[in-house]
Amino acid sequence: MECRAAQLAEARRLSHRERNPAGALAGAVVALAAAMGLGRFAYTQLLPPMVEQLHLSALAAAWIAAANFIGYLAGALVAAYLCARFNERRVALLGLLTLALTLALTASNGALAWLVLTRFAAGIESAVIFVSVGILLFETLEQGLAMIAFGGIGIGIFFGAGLLAPIVAHGPWERGWYAIALASLAATAIAWRLIPPIASRAASGISITGGLPLRLVDASYFLQGVGYVVFATFAVLYLVERGESRAAASGAWLAVGAGATIGPWLSGVFARRMGARLGLIFFQVLEALATVVFALGPLPLPILAAFLFGACFPTSGPLSTVMYIDLDPRDGARGLGWLTFIFAIGQIVGPLIAGPIAQHLGDFRVPLLLSAGALALAALLIALVPHSAGRPPIRYETSSP
Repeated sequence: MECRAAQLAEARRLSHRERNPAGALAGAVVALAAAMGLGRFAYTQLLPPMVEQLHLSALAAAWIAAANFIGYLAGALVAAYLCARFNERRVALLGLLTLALTLALTASNGALAWLVLTRFAAGIESAVIFVSVGILLFETLEQGLAMIAFGGIGIGIFFGAGLLAPIVAHGPWERGWYAIALASLAATAIAWRLIPPIASRAASGISITGGLPLRLVDASYFLQGVGYVVFATFAVLYLVERGESRAAASGAWLAVGAGATIGPWLSGVFARRMGARLGLIFFQVLEALATVVFALGPLPLPILAAFLFGACFPTSGPLSTVMYIDLDPRDGARGLGWLTFIFAIGQIVGPLIAGPIAQHLGDFRVPLLLSAGALALAALLIALVPHSAGRPPIRYETSSP
């Protein structure tokens, strides 16, 4: 039965690959750019003018961020079921449409309760899009191509940083939200044109598979969520509050986006040669070091560190998913829903720890250093996974003409 299930899964992947792999890849890049690069990470760049104009405290900013992460947790819980019930394409497109609406509504009111509510809703939508697109990629494309698509996160960050830099420098905070709402709406139309239709399947929920090796991957991914989120949420605010110019802070976030466009491709190359296990260890250690340099180094070191951080943080999702697939070929791709759920818990914990510490100490330097420690521990847990996990290295498949 297990062999038959694996054969059916592979047949499904091949049948979709033959339809329109380029369209699925390009559509996934656009969808992830909007869902993650704009829907989630644009808040980092929009936060300084919101803090200034709405008089938000560090703790209030942390609560708004945490609301988004709690929404991400809720979205991860239902995403796999929705994908199985309605298929990944429909779920992703509906999520993109509602995300564009939510981003526009965020600008309609500056009350803390409203910002918490809209960021919560955007978190749900981002998680649903991320999981649906991720499942679609790993079930319909070869692993190397699927990992490249996660560079869409960086493209979204880079595009958002360039779009928002002149907006946040002058004018009211609401304009930035309206700008990324329009961009997300455009992305919805593009993704609708590019992602090919796919067949529906019998409904199922989050997949929790495997034994101790996968639980170590889970724990590592939780710590990745704790570790990366402090940088991803408060990096721009940290630079502004320590006296750097708005241009330098926006430049750092632009560097994150630039790094994140190539990181998933680099992780695919690394994984093909050395395996997903060593890839995770390498990128998590590098991410921890980049966070330390960002927290402590004078300009221009934070710009370089931001680029390295950007190259590292989007690699954990696809590399962890590859490990799931290697350890459980029958249903590993659908383990992405469970991984996203665990990651979301880590993202909630991170700001709730960082916010009070920053409020007490006056800035986010110590929270950033603590987050680097969490990332180093995440790498250590992956090092404890047996060497056979995450192998064999990914190899591109060739199809007959």
